[in-house]
Amino acid sequence: MSQLAQTRPRSIAEIIDASFGFYRARFGDLLVISALLIVPPVLLAALAPDGIGLVIRFIGNLMYIAGQGAIAILVAAAIERNETISAGEVFRRLGRKWITVILVSISAGLMMFIGFVLLIIPAFIALAWTATAVPVAAIEGLSSGDSITRSRALARGRIGHILGTMLLVWLILFLLFIGAALVLGIVVAMLHVPTSFVTLLVQLVMVPVFPLVGVVATMLYYDLRVRSDGADVAAMIDALPATPAQSA
Repeated sequence: MSQLAQTRPRSIAEIIDASFGFYRARFGDLLVISALLIVPPVLLAALAPDGIGLVIRFIGNLMYIAGQGAIAILVAAAIERNETISAGEVFRRLGRKWITVILVSISAGLMMFIGFVLLIIPAFIALAWTATAVPVAAIEGLSSGDSITRSRALARGRIGHILGTMLLVWLILFLLFIGAALVLGIVVAMLHVPTSFVTLLVQLVMVPVFPLVGVVATMLYYDLRVRSDGADVAAMIDALPATPAQSA
């Protein structure tokens, strides 16, 4: 059984702790996935004319979304079968599901936007309903509509738990980003680096930290499955073939 596998519900702190543990253990794989999807569009957008740069940045945003699905598959491999898979294998398993992942993310964004237009509270409810839709699409292979329905079903009665988990990880990322931006600001002020280069550096700072959101969302997905399906998930994990211990 994978050390990450769980047979009981986890608290918010435990989910975040498990996510950081996975992040540290698989940092190299996560960094490769992040760099392959984020760095090329960022560099191309910085070098391209303004009109073309906007198109490239839009494509980059889509690749960012696809990256969340890829990270979900990487985490799922570790949790369900204790596998360490390469970035190439991650993308192979993602396959055409990246289209569904993007559609799910766009649909979730629209739901939250409508929620903010109406009232603030519906937006947070929409966030909770769709928090695990991307992992659902990437791992279970459901359609975009079914992924959101499944995510909503997993969230039933657990909105506070979901919002607390996601808002905490976003707060952590915000603090990390602010810290990195301050360090960059000091260095830039000392070296008198051009503003355009500063913008590029700030975007590249996100490369090593953005996988955390995908890891936490996937850990939350499995936590909700344990809460919803309970013994079924435990039985599924126990039925998996044992993985030989790796030598140190």
